[in-house]
Amino acid sequence: MAAAETDGKKMQPAVATKAAERRDTEKPGTEHKVPETKTEEAPAEKGSVPAAERNTPVAETPGSAESGTAKTSGCGEAIHERFVRFLRRHHVLTLATVAEGVPYCSNAFYCYDKERNLLVFTSDPATRHAQEMERNPRVAASVVLETKIVGRVQGLQLCGTAARADETARRAYLKRFPYAALAELTLWAIRPDYMKLTDNTLGFGKKLIWNDKLESSS
Repeated sequence: MAAAETDGKKMQPAVATKAAERRDTEKPGTEHKVPETKTEEAPAEKGSVPAAERNTPVAETPGSAESGTAKTSGCGEAIHERFVRFLRRHHVLTLATVAEGVPYCSNAFYCYDKERNLLVFTSDPATRHAQEMERNPRVAASVVLETKIVGRVQGLQLCGTAARADETARRAYLKRFPYAALAELTLWAIRPDYMKLTDNTLGFGKKLIWNDKLESSS
């Protein structure tokens, strides 16, 4: 027993010494940092809008803040290019004509002439909408992106004047639709004087407006 007690007494200072060493090395207020873990974003849902495009900054001139409408003269490249890209990306328009107070609509393949701001399409002179354009060249049209994804919704409405297309417009149309060279074509061109683009990739219900009056005054 004496030996055991002696051994126990010898062990106690050693334990106390180690505890003291730990107290000396651990300074007051020392924080133990947890290694940072990197989190990866989940893959984007197929067809969803890239995060970088959801809140794309757009240079706006005074417009309606409540309606989310920005007006542009066409000189602001960041906005005007959105009209151009949208019109060149699509190829079917809905044309609206009116005669004696009665509206009518039809669909047509079109190409967009960026240099002259023309939408060129073909229509037989015997059709109702062609005859109505002859009597009343003031028309409206729309182009839309069909999608079920709210964040990708885009649509453009325009007003303008329709007239028979010239040879330059014909070449532009045949470049876009080469197979049309085999058909007898009667080409028309709409020159927009007002356009409104709804673009949800900029924010829900975001609208951009262009008209030639703003452009001519800039």
